[in-house]
Amino acid sequence: MSTLLARLKLTFSGKTLATEERSTEIDIGGEDNEPVVDSTGNTHSLGNLQPGMIRCNLLATEGFKLREVQEIRNGTIIAEGNNGSSYIMRKATCGTARVISGGKIAATFFGDVEEM
Repeated sequence: MSTLLARLKLTFSGKTLATEERSTEIDIGGEDNEPVVDSTGNTHSLGNLQPGMIRCNLLATEGFKLREVQEIRNGTIIAEGNNGSSYIMRKATCGTARVISGGKIAATFFGDVEEM
C-alpha cells in the first residue's frame, strides 16, 4: 500500500518550514467548466480559470519569522511531501498568515502550481 501525502515541507528563499500533519490542501488550479445551453438548445461549456493555491498550518518552530512568510511576493515555493510527491508554486504570493495559535499558523498561498 502506498503512503498518503500527510505532511509537507515548504521551502522558499532558502528557508524550510514544516506543516502540521494532514493540514495541507493543494489546489493545482485550472479551469472549472459549467454547462451552458445556447438559444438553439445546444449545450456548451463556459470555462472559469482558478489560481493554484496551497492552504496549510505552518508550524512555528525555532527561528520562525511570520513577517518573512507574509512578505512572499512573486516567489517560488517548493512543497515536498512525505510520500515522495512534490509540487512547485511559481509567482507565489502569501494570501493570509497572521495568527500564531498553539504553535501553528493558518496560511494560504496563491500562484502557479505544477506537480513535479
